[in-house]
Amino acid sequence: MSLVRFLTTLFITILSCSIWYSSAIACSRILITTDHGESVVRTLDWDKKLGTIARVHPKNEKRKTRPVPEYNVPATWVSKYQSVSLEEHDVFHGTAAEAINDQGLSASVLYMDTSKPFIGEYKDTGAPAVNMADVVSYFAENFATVEEAKKAFEAGKFQIAWNSELPEAGKHGLHFSVQDKTGDIMLIQLNKGGKVIVHHGEEDLRVMANSPLQQDHRAYVAQFDLEDPDVSKKIPSSISSKDRNLRLIWTTKNQKGWKGLNWPQTEAKLQSTFDAGALVPQEILDPSTQAPYSTWIQYVYNLDTGSFKLRNLETYNDIRFSMSDIEDFTTPMCADLAAQASEGEGKAVWKKCKERGEK
Repeated sequence: MSLVRFLTTLFITILSCSIWYSSAIACSRILITTDHGESVVRTLDWDKKLGTIARVHPKNEKRKTRPVPEYNVPATWVSKYQSVSLEEHDVFHGTAAEAINDQGLSASVLYMDTSKPFIGEYKDTGAPAVNMADVVSYFAENFATVEEAKKAFEAGKFQIAWNSELPEAGKHGLHFSVQDKTGDIMLIQLNKGGKVIVHHGEEDLRVMANSPLQQDHRAYVAQFDLEDPDVSKKIPSSISSKDRNLRLIWTTKNQKGWKGLNWPQTEAKLQSTFDAGALVPQEILDPSTQAPYSTWIQYVYNLDTGSFKLRNLETYNDIRFSMSDIEDFTTPMCADLAAQASEGEGKAVWKKCKERGEK
């Protein structure tokens, strides 16, 4: 291959990758109070198929974050709580998208393309830095409540390595939420100038989507009178993040009938509530990017009981486990939930985890 042809091919590859990473701004999450406790529904949406491998991190496991070469001190820790991290390997090479512990706390990471221009503006504080692939795991392994996590973060006990690459997946704009079984919740976002803003306690944090940043979501939602019975006629139907966020806020605000339901009824209502507002069908364009993406994976779980369900939207098969299933694990154990669901397994089958990077 000639040098000119090689460079042309390289340029096209880089360009196409940059377009791909900036066009798929997807995923949504809700937190709802039910008779059975605080319940979460979230999805993994992208323009390429996504999966989920569940990795149990047992109590007392010695841990070290993935590489953070832009920061002086990489974070190390010993897990305080039994937890499970839900990792995406098909596109994001082991990035933990969600993590849940046995204390009733979970953490979520969703895409935030708006923050990507600001990642280089963030300055190393000198605190132990956690690669964004590990942030939700770090929260679940170290904290029992949102209040405890918030105090540690704001006191500078650790920092998010906003400017470090995800493993083999480049640099991205992301944002993080932490929620617990009391209904407390915080959202961490990177703003212009590298400024980190922590939103805490507001009711609208129970809904999480993608770009724009929270203050701009709020400005958009404020254009609609959600108390007006006729506002549903004005709410847009697009798959854009702004419209998914708006629809989920409107839907959950207007639902009052969560009392008196058993768990199967509650789970079914959680599912329909989320799906009506934010499930993304295949081949539909986002008007803000003119690019399609789809919902591939969905989680429904309860922070009080520890029940967990994954739905693989490629095959529409479900698979389940409970936090009680993993409470006695003393070594890291894994289950490829997306693959097992596709194969018809109804309950997670746990095996010894492969080493990072092992095929």
